Amino acid sequence: MIYFFVGTIAELIKVFPIMKELKSKGQPYKIVSSGQNDLTQSELLTHLGHPVDIFLHQGPVQQSALGVLRWFMATLFRSYVQLRAAIPPVERLHSVLVVHGDTVSTLMGALLARALGLRAGHVEAGLRSFRWLTPFPEEICRCLVSHLVSFHFSPNSWAVGNLAKHKGRKICTHGNTLIDTLRFSKEIYSQGTLSKELQEQRYFVFVIHRQENIYNEALIRTLIRQIAEKTSEGLTCLFILHEPARAAFSANGVLQELHRFDRIRIVPRLRYVEFMAVLARAEFLVTDGGSNQEESYYLGKPCLVLRTATERIEGLDHNVVLSRCDPGVIEDFLKDPSRYRRDPLEPSESPSAIISQALVEEIAA
Repeated sequence: MIYFFVGTIAELIKVFPIMKELKSKGQPYKIVSSGQNDLTQSELLTHLGHPVDIFLHQGPVQQSALGVLRWFMATLFRSYVQLRAAIPPVERLHSVLVVHGDTVSTLMGALLARALGLRAGHVEAGLRSFRWLTPFPEEICRCLVSHLVSFHFSPNSWAVGNLAKHKGRKICTHGNTLIDTLRFSKEIYSQGTLSKELQEQRYFVFVIHRQENIYNEALIRTLIRQIAEKTSEGLTCLFILHEPARAAFSANGVLQELHRFDRIRIVPRLRYVEFMAVLARAEFLVTDGGSNQEESYYLGKPCLVLRTATERIEGLDHNVVLSRCDPGVIEDFLKDPSRYRRDPLEPSESPSAIISQALVEEIAA
């Protein structure tokens, strides 16, 4: 059996096309939810036609560094007991557990696999910022996971090279599975309410949700000034407000300040297909999300990444500008983002097909 250990909706977005590939091959699999996010809120499960098989935690998790740490410590041992009962010893010999990315759920899944004697595979393996605390805790999580898993699915040769000192099988997938999810979303783009409302407008998308940014009040207020100046050119700023950011901005008064600007439109986090439909028509993207960087690369969208460093190479020196949180770099990008517009990319290979085939071979071995 193939088990997908999924903690966040962002992880689900990237393992979704692998599951679809396995389904097309008639290969059964099960979804294990760590409970870090409520996966049932994602429309992708509906498109997949496969529910979550095992819930390790159900209920809200405080989306702060301390809140997630408390949840991790409270859930880890309980999850071991639950999975040990759910997966018989004989089945463990012929099963693999798949984790994705660099969240604390990724680390939890890899630890549980090791404790249960399951072979584990890591999707999006080998990404590195080479700074232990940037981003935190992601860099620590992915480095630890690389020591725990049996095989590594890396999106490019650079990521494969970063795993040279690690044991296990390394497989280059020639791209990120995100490209397959993007292909799927293009097939089913819906004309949701927001998409229809924005159809006649020129707008750009702004996403900020990382802990190191949302609590940096000086950076946030500088950014607000800069995006407000951009909206004076007749553009609307679509501000995607994640819950951690909403809590932080409500506490420091930033949210009230945002409401002062007519052309800054605040909307909650969108469902994936709707977000892709919105992003496809946007003039450009300003974000601190790594997945957003990859999405903009495949879409050819001008993208400003609000980080001091990025563990992803997609789009750099192409359509993506790394801000290093320098107000001058941000201002220069916003002067003319169209300089960074590129043609959309259509890789010839499917990363998800490569991974699904390797997984089928692994459980047959």
